[in-house]
Amino acid sequence: MAHEHDKHPPKVFLMVICGLVAFTLISVAAVQLTGSGHVSDWQSRSTEVLELRFEDAADGSVLALDAATGETIREWPPATGGFVRTAMRALALDRKQAGVGEMPAFRLHRISGGRFIMEDPATGKWVGLDAFGRDNVGEFAQLFDDKAAQQ
Repeated sequence: MAHEHDKHPPKVFLMVICGLVAFTLISVAAVQLTGSGHVSDWQSRSTEVLELRFEDAADGSVLALDAATGETIREWPPATGGFVRTAMRALALDRKQAGVGEMPAFRLHRISGGRFIMEDPATGKWVGLDAFGRDNVGEFAQLFDDKAAQQ
């Protein structure tokens, strides 16, 4: 028993798919060109800011320093603080590529709603730390408590 199947999809289906693709491309282009619909106004919702410098100690520790006083806020011994090490090295690489030295402070922002953002004013780049999970962002969030405990 042989029967025949229509191997061509309906033209209406193809037109709908093409329309969706065109709409998507136009929407993405509009957001990229105008910035509307793109959430980047996190600075106005910043509730607390720490100005920090990060240094590698001779023993392999990573130090978070108060940028104004130079006091150590927190130390991650070797083999700890993996997320902090990775995040800060990525930002340091951006600085190196931009020809910026180590001295300008980074800014750690606590945003209303419990989010955290690490900003590098020297390069204009910032990282939304919440995207990397609660435990990872907790490493940076703890800096606010450590700084408050020193005062």
